[in-house]
Amino acid sequence: MVTIGEIARAAGVSISTVSKSLNGYKEISDQTRNRVKKIAEQMGYTPNAAAQSLVLKRANTIGIVYEVESGLKNLFFAAVLESFRKHIQSKGYDILLLSNNTESKLDYLKHSHSKNVDAVLVISTDESYEAVKKLFNSDLAVLSLDPKEDIHNTIYSDSYSAIRKSCNYLYELGHRKIAFINGSYQNFIGLERLRGYLDFMKEKGLEPLYLKNRSNESYTFHEGYQTMKALFEAYGLPDAVCTVSDLMAMGAIQFFNNHGYHVPKDVSIIGFDDLDICEITTPQLTTIRQDYEEIGLRASEALIEMLDKHIRMLEPIVIDTKIVVRDSCLKNTKY
Repeated sequence: MVTIGEIARAAGVSISTVSKSLNGYKEISDQTRNRVKKIAEQMGYTPNAAAQSLVLKRANTIGIVYEVESGLKNLFFAAVLESFRKHIQSKGYDILLLSNNTESKLDYLKHSHSKNVDAVLVISTDESYEAVKKLFNSDLAVLSLDPKEDIHNTIYSDSYSAIRKSCNYLYELGHRKIAFINGSYQNFIGLERLRGYLDFMKEKGLEPLYLKNRSNESYTFHEGYQTMKALFEAYGLPDAVCTVSDLMAMGAIQFFNNHGYHVPKDVSIIGFDDLDICEITTPQLTTIRQDYEEIGLRASEALIEMLDKHIRMLEPIVIDTKIVVRDSCLKNTKY
């Protein structure tokens, strides 16, 4: 096993200079740091995590809050987590899934402290929002992907503008009777998507077709099917349907298929997320693409910046979206 002493002899510098170069101390010049790192790499040096933890006063471990019900079953969250894992591990960090065990009273914060976690990415929360609030009120660097309110230390897609893009796309195809399959009415993202829909319909002088008293918390195929069923019973056949998830859009398509209607000949449908399955459904789904790769990258950069600069508050990071046009929407020739 290569030691920093051997690297120091090969580089012609002191052990202290090697240690500071490998640990990113700014008092070492870029030229020296890069030369030492190159020699260390050529010699096959692997840093000792425990030693680095003592030097840097941190363990290079990022905790992940990822609830089973709303997290592991959500394909978008899974894609973001994979992007984040790839980028954060390339910077030398490990990730640790955090638990909120109410029986043992080991909540997220206590779990983080027991494992020497440096920072936390909150990907999804279920019934544990109070435990998450403890994280935000602690001395840890914390970033949330699924905020319940518009606050600092959050990263998310511009949902308000995204839904307006969806509605405008349908409007430009000639659709006027545009129904909306909503998400949650309990968090910021769900309410932003509803606001985008209602504002667009109001601006165009169109009647909003949505369910005021139905909050969908899981964004699933089943919720999409049941919401479409209720919308159909309340308003009849729409020209088009704007949805807040690809799985919900697929549930709506299944509802129409079961009741003798064809998508997109009878009704156009647009999704939200751009999951891989959009390309293998029938019809292939036109949707809003959330850039999960960019979200994962920016989340990793933000947490590292908070650690390196010893800051604990960031302005919200808002990621743009775009429409991916496939086969589930057609021009309306009724009017």
